[in-house]
Amino acid sequence: MVIVTTNRGKIKGIQVKDHQSFLGIPYAKSPIGDLRFREPQSMDSWNEIKDATKFGPIAFQNQVDNPPINQEQSEDCLYLNIWTPQADDKNRPVMFWIHGGGFLIGSSSRPRLNGSRLATHGDVVVVNFNYRLGVLGFLNLPGVPHNIGILDQIAALRWVKENIEKFGGDPNNITIFGESAGAMSVAILLAIPSVKGLFHKAIMESGAANPRDFEAERAKEGAEELISKLKLEKGNINALREISINRIIRVQKKICGTMLDPRINPFRPFVDGNIIPEQPLEIIRKGKANYIPLIIGYNNEELGAISDVLNQANQIKRKVIIRYIKAHIKKRNITKENLDKLIAVYKKQMELKYPNSPFKYWSAILSDSMFRIPIIRQMEAHCKQQKDIYSYIFHYQSPKYGYALHTFELPFVFNTLGTADMMEGAIELNEETKQLSALMMDTWVNFARNGYPNHQNLPEWTPYDIERRATMMLGINPVLENAPLDALREIWNGIM
Repeated sequence: MVIVTTNRGKIKGIQVKDHQSFLGIPYAKSPIGDLRFREPQSMDSWNEIKDATKFGPIAFQNQVDNPPINQEQSEDCLYLNIWTPQADDKNRPVMFWIHGGGFLIGSSSRPRLNGSRLATHGDVVVVNFNYRLGVLGFLNLPGVPHNIGILDQIAALRWVKENIEKFGGDPNNITIFGESAGAMSVAILLAIPSVKGLFHKAIMESGAANPRDFEAERAKEGAEELISKLKLEKGNINALREISINRIIRVQKKICGTMLDPRINPFRPFVDGNIIPEQPLEIIRKGKANYIPLIIGYNNEELGAISDVLNQANQIKRKVIIRYIKAHIKKRNITKENLDKLIAVYKKQMELKYPNSPFKYWSAILSDSMFRIPIIRQMEAHCKQQKDIYSYIFHYQSPKYGYALHTFELPFVFNTLGTADMMEGAIELNEETKQLSALMMDTWVNFARNGYPNHQNLPEWTPYDIERRATMMLGINPVLENAPLDALREIWNGIM
């Protein structure tokens, strides 16, 4: 047992051989009752020693994740977790993780996100946390504060800034990093001028400031649909606070569908003119963002499994899947004419590279529209303002898939390869994967410590610029390439 005094009171954590962990620390008041649909409120002080030896409840989930997580779901979810080599005065770099899940699912307490091994390997302090998701976090409705989920993230960051020194961390050296919706959250935080100074470096994994993802109109439509389906009077926020949370989540599920649904989820961050004053990408382009050292990249086949499903499907099922893919692509403002243009180029390229996978072009186009091209657009925007941007593509030859799908870098970053918290057969625990995990941790930690990712086991990683487009192929044998897949990048000019 170990006791630390925070700015609100004492907490009791867990002491093991090589690190200490503090789990389920409340960073704001429970957002229940009158605090539902309100900004996060600072905790009152407490006199007793608060237990911080187990994870707190997670935010309500829109659907079951894959693999599923068996954890209590509650509105009372504003908790954070800390892993540190020791709560002393060493001022270690702090790594603040934001979980993904499309702003509808996900939590900080998944086994693959356990920060203990990253903390001990790199001699850093690792923090992660929960924030409000879906309707509870991102309801665009008059009378409800906008982007509550982002305000939760800022509240957690402020708590860390004020308290992390007590846990052996340096409040003046905080790196925010996240994956998918977590990376999109990083992009938003970079674009909010008022949070300058709360963090000092950033890492974005498989997510970017894509304008199509932050549209206020879709958020407004979703809010109006919610009120209608709940049969509530418009503007009656008190009734919305009193209604059963289970009923709200049931209606949310009907509106959002599953993660595969081609409709844009309306309950996600949106441009509100205040917290998110305008499109984050435009803020970055205009020179108004927080320009700090940045690593940004993606996995080599984020949605590659789609082509495998198409290969195995019968003709009827294949038509249905392709219809869904087209709908997903269409919602990114890609016209039929431009899609035909993309198909012609991608089909030719993919047939040369994957002769035994005739539908690979579909997964490649969708992956690039959702990940690679928005990430490139964000890097291009940063290049106008700064030089310390590092681009990567993560490579891992999965024994089940043969490539790295969405989320596959996570157990390598956190060295949680031995957990059962990934799709069965997706990642093998062996000397090669252990080596890759050590490489990823060393790279991320060195960046968090010094602002550049280079170390002795990595070829020299030069910053990204428009001319060379230097990109690190992060894999068992890392190599720096200039302008990888450039022919496929150029075809998107004028499309996205």
